[in-house]
Amino acid sequence: MELNTWLKNIDGVSLHSNSVDYKAKKVFKAVLNWIVKTNYRGGCHDTSAALHMLLGEQGINSRLCIGEVKIDEQSFFDHSWLTVEGLILDASVCMPNIMDYAFPPVFASKDLQTLDAPAIHYGVRSPVGFDSEAIFVSKASLSEYSLGHPDDPNKLWNLTKTLAKEAGIKANAGKLKEQYGAVMRNVICI
Repeated sequence: MELNTWLKNIDGVSLHSNSVDYKAKKVFKAVLNWIVKTNYRGGCHDTSAALHMLLGEQGINSRLCIGEVKIDEQSFFDHSWLTVEGLILDASVCMPNIMDYAFPPVFASKDLQTLDAPAIHYGVRSPVGFDSEAIFVSKASLSEYSLGHPDDPNKLWNLTKTLAKEAGIKANAGKLKEQYGAVMRNVICI
């Protein structure tokens, strides 16, 4: 893991609007740091939703997305990420369930290892389409998604509260659920 490099490189890229840049970077760094430090693998649906809510709490409009990501001509995976002002934010791509699918995180559509465009392609349609989990996630509101969590029906709200604390943001799990529970992911496929 290159966490220190990734965190440092976030400062070298920016979103189009300087008014959201500082707050977005602060929240993204906190989420990325937590994902890596806790070894939170395969949590893209959770952490992208939490990041979406935390950015919203900072007054930043983001688009919560789900789609397939293309690695090469034969390799794809289902994934959730965000866009802000049309640019990709993806903290969790560095911690997938399958290590062959691990890539540096992406901020403002830049690979945080190289500061180039990511080596993977977001929103590309595979020959097989979504697996059953991604189908459920793509059709569920955040409340429905959280209720479907096998560990804890409040996991999403509690996770977001934990990540809010990491980012220095005050958050109440009940208020987050009330405000963001009806949010649906945008299905992205080219």
